[in-house]
Amino acid sequence: MDTVFLQGLELRSVIGVHAWERAFAQRLKLDLRLAVDTGAAAASDDLADAVDYAGLADQLTQTAAAADCQLIEALADRLAATVLSHAAIQSVDLTLHKPGALPAATDVGVAITRSQQEAS
Repeated sequence: MDTVFLQGLELRSVIGVHAWERAFAQRLKLDLRLAVDTGAAAASDDLADAVDYAGLADQLTQTAAAADCQLIEALADRLAATVLSHAAIQSVDLTLHKPGALPAATDVGVAITRSQQEAS
């Protein structure tokens, strides 16, 4: 199995448990590692045989913008489901960062792994 990755995709979403957090869409960062078989794309050199990561990034941006989650875990799960709506992606390792959530920490977030078997 091969890996396609995206790092540092900037998203905006209403997220948080406190009223002041929910007053505006917050900036989030997303890292993905996608388990895919890249053999067909390598052989054909055709986007139709590959993961269209630009299209996927657009979908994830839209999913985050439409979400209204209190917990980062819930949003991460929704984003993973969006990724796995693409049958060619066997599994996803997803890290969702919430910069500035704790002033005393350099980073806060959640990392999850989901697979097609779990999505079915």
